[in-house]
Amino acid sequence: MKKIMLLLGVAAFLACNENKKQQEKKEEVKEGATKVKEDVKATAKSAGEYLDEQKKQAEEAIRERIKQIDKTSDELKKEGTAKSKAARKKLESLKAEMNQKMKDVQNSSADTWDSTRKAADELMKKSDKEWTDFKQDFKDLFKRDSE
Repeated sequence: MKKIMLLLGVAAFLACNENKKQQEKKEEVKEGATKVKEDVKATAKSAGEYLDEQKKQAEEAIRERIKQIDKTSDELKKEGTAKSKAARKKLESLKAEMNQKMKDVQNSSADTWDSTRKAADELMKKSDKEWTDFKQDFKDLFKRDSE
């Protein structure tokens, strides 16, 4: 009987000791999960800030191009010639495209940002080319400004 009691006592002791180890492991896992959760929040915050910065840069580039278009259109209005009217019409078309892309950039989510940014970059390249072509096509209008 003493042996059985001793055996039961040892088993109970080992069972209690095992529970302590399990409890320690649970606490370690909880601490690890808490740390991972905090890291995920920090990463998400950094990603959000990065996205906001990228959107801000894209908006600023588009806004700057729109200002150039507006300035040139205003100068062409003063001309009043048929050629300047044709030039303004071409610029207004480009401006409309730029305004639409600005809205796309402003309304883009994190999920759609990559495709929106790519489209905005392509539009900026296209507008650079069109701007250069525009200046070539209407260089006589621009020569008067520099004289």
